[in-house]
Amino acid sequence: MPTNVPPQYREAEDRFRKSKTPQEKIVVLHEMLTLMPKHKGTDHLKAQLRSRMSKLMAELQDSVRKGRSSRIEPFSIPKQGAGRATLIGHTNVGKSSLLSRSTGAHSIIGSYALSTQEPLPGMLRYENILVQLIDTPPIEKTATQSRLYGLLRTTDVFVLVLDLSHDPMFQLLGILAELNKWGLSNNNHLTSKETSYLVNPKTTIIVGNKADVQGGLDHFQILQTALGKQYQLIMTSAEENFGLGDLGDAIFTSLNIVRIYTKSPRETLENLSLSTPYVLPQGSLVSDVARLVHKDLLKKLKFAILWGSSGKFESQHVGRNHMLADGDIVELHG
Repeated sequence: MPTNVPPQYREAEDRFRKSKTPQEKIVVLHEMLTLMPKHKGTDHLKAQLRSRMSKLMAELQDSVRKGRSSRIEPFSIPKQGAGRATLIGHTNVGKSSLLSRSTGAHSIIGSYALSTQEPLPGMLRYENILVQLIDTPPIEKTATQSRLYGLLRTTDVFVLVLDLSHDPMFQLLGILAELNKWGLSNNNHLTSKETSYLVNPKTTIIVGNKADVQGGLDHFQILQTALGKQYQLIMTSAEENFGLGDLGDAIFTSLNIVRIYTKSPRETLENLSLSTPYVLPQGSLVSDVARLVHKDLLKKLKFAILWGSSGKFESQHVGRNHMLADGDIVELHG
């Protein structure tokens, strides 16, 4: 059966052949899948494109994990810390200031447009863990969009930064339009299997920055009225160091992680250090902690003694399938 693809598809196909980096190829493949007609004649072609997409994504993820291209390709930044949150927004909204104030990372801060040319990572301290926070070039900068795409695919949390001195809803719609082009929409109400394949939703925080400017509070109230039930909304002023603690709280919550502490039978709770927790996804079990401590411990694990909010009482004996909560302390017994 003929595929009958439109001319725009052929143009994208030609651009795919000329693309050099995995990021560029993935962006064009996404466009080709969007342009492809939906009928039986295109099923085989769709499967081929999806296979190519999966291989390129695996290549990109491997490159990021190894960090081998960090000196050559500045957009391939190895993940560090308990998770990755990325600042996304238009030019001159204060992303660089937020990164600098939150992490101490030295970023180019300017009142002129497009002052950030490459992504810059910093480490945000939240209580006793570190989270990677990345400043990025303006979302509308076409010269870096295809490279930025790969970085955003490996991000856990999107932090959309809006300038409260201007119409924030207009800015937000522009950012979401760009993310939709790449299949990185945060829309959780998907209408079809085809759409769900293309869309890779991310947990999203919206930050209204420059709260200190005239009209900033009024613009933030507009955001609250329109989006308060759908998003975590944070009001900040990087200039006055306002709201940065709220931003840290929101990022931690959005990462959906728990901090678990282990103690030996020889330690007392009073002397237990809580400075270096194990960080696991929410829903993790006692057995997951044992696996991180040592694979042999997992094999012989019989039970654990638990202190924390996931238990019914302190020093409760629990099994390997007990689900843990943030701040729990476990004593593992083999």
